[in-house]
Amino acid sequence: MVNRIFPEARKRAARMLGQSGWKQKDIAKALGVTQAMVSRYLSSEREILPPELEAALQRMTGEMVAMIESKKSDAEIISAICSTCFSLRESGSICSIHPVDNCRVCMNIRSQGPVGKRKEVLDDVRAAVKILEGHLSPEIVPEVRINIASALPDANGPAGVVAIPGRLVEIRGEIKALTEPEFGASQHLSAILLAAKRKQPHIKGVVNILFNAVVERALTTMNIPHKEFDGENIPDGWMGECLAYRGGYGREPCLYVFGEAAAEAAETARKISDGMDREMVE
Repeated sequence: MVNRIFPEARKRAARMLGQSGWKQKDIAKALGVTQAMVSRYLSSEREILPPELEAALQRMTGEMVAMIESKKSDAEIISAICSTCFSLRESGSICSIHPVDNCRVCMNIRSQGPVGKRKEVLDDVRAAVKILEGHLSPEIVPEVRINIASALPDANGPAGVVAIPGRLVEIRGEIKALTEPEFGASQHLSAILLAAKRKQPHIKGVVNILFNAVVERALTTMNIPHKEFDGENIPDGWMGECLAYRGGYGREPCLYVFGEAAAEAAETARKISDGMDREMVE
């Protein structure tokens, strides 16, 4: 950010202000740089950035120039820039110019005290874990284990989706989460959730459980509609709360249970588990 994004933002802001008729000395004062630096900004080439960064930088620069022209205080301008900076870091967009394997530092930069929508999504998964822990039959756990995911409203990739690292596991007959939820913790479940969200925008959460003949009977008995899919592509016209994958070579059958929140999906999954137990008794 410091070495590439901020200098490029100042460079573009200098050009925009220059095009509006500002003198170099006034631009220098507004941006907190020397007049010689402004001259260099105006004569230098524009840096080519990845598309997701380019769009964000354009917005940040435009907002910065508008605030400068309307004589906003330095504190207000810095606050706006910092907000954009956090968004770029937490969304994972900045990773495209700083590739480090298995790095999640920026995505979890406020994980010690998440705020706003990020806190809501983390709390949603925590609530879903409480619904499932101790209340789910081990018989409904697939070999790949169970996971829970919840997406930010504007999520467009795993970095905007919370899940449980390591998934939920069976310990002495009970389902437990061994770790706290994190952003970017599940590539696969994130892809399924976001694909479903594109079909039904109200969907925010998902839980995966086992799918077999007993679960299918339970769904029928409970009047919970489900639609089969290939494990990746969401069928056109799907409007239910469950998608069933019958498995394939090296891939286990799974039922994906969706909801307007992960907690809602977990509650439905718990009911399906209870229904499966009844079917096994009968």
